[in-house]
Amino acid sequence: MGFITGNKNRQKLLALLGSKGEMDAARIAKNMHVVKPSVDKILAELVEKELLSEDGGVYDLTELGTTVERSIHAI
Repeated sequence: MGFITGNKNRQKLLALLGSKGEMDAARIAKNMHVVKPSVDKILAELVEKELLSEDGGVYDLTELGTTVERSIHAI
């Protein structure tokens, strides 16, 4: 949980996917107003932590990611 709460962009990305559903990296970057290379790095970290799944360049919250996103949203 500290991994997410320690970085505002990680929090924003989880919240974005939690509210809008699956998206590709370019759309995530545009919605977050963050450059795509930064978004790509965050996406890779979140996939590695099993908070996101990736299928054909489209990212979505995993069950764990949804649980974490809801927990953070409740804070």
